[in-house]
Amino acid sequence: MATVRLYFDYIDPGSLLLERRLMRAVAERGVSVERVPFEVRPPPEALIDPASDAWLRYWAAIAPEVGEEGLELRSPTPVPWTRKAHELGLHAKEKGLFEEVHGVLFRSLLEEGRDLGRVDVLVELAGQCGLEPGETKAALDVDHHTSELERLRSVGEAEGVRGVPTLVFGDRVLEGIPSIPELNAFLEERVFGPKGE
Repeated sequence: MATVRLYFDYIDPGSLLLERRLMRAVAERGVSVERVPFEVRPPPEALIDPASDAWLRYWAAIAPEVGEEGLELRSPTPVPWTRKAHELGLHAKEKGLFEEVHGVLFRSLLEEGRDLGRVDVLVELAGQCGLEPGETKAALDVDHHTSELERLRSVGEAEGVRGVPTLVFGDRVLEGIPSIPELNAFLEERVFGPKGE
């Protein structure tokens, strides 16, 4: 089965929007999706200023598409580093609970405004998804998955990933938030080859 990789970050509404479109698009194509964490601002880079012109323009530009998708998202304040949230995602993957935790992390930040940079918040959310809180806190406290996150980022950069959301399908890269027809064309060309071949 072919696999498309979705590079995402929890602070990015475009990542959530593209993931929803992608999951519908692959449903009947025999294509699997691998979600790969890619921090927009890995520490020690400065946090995003939620009042910056660039951040406000991005949210304004994406708002109509978010609304069409039936999502009610709000820009988080503050905009946290997501290193620990991604570490929780990798911990959940080890425990077979990635899908549950992944969805909760997106909702908690972009719908509820929870601070995913705080370990206590992440431990609470992990417990709601069936992860053992003490074990989760220990894994987050000792940066158990930091090296894996850094490795995944290096792999993404080697594939041409410069930001999120980005899709990588074989040797093809698609950045940003494609329209549904653009997304379908991207997937079909990879699966069936360019038209005329």
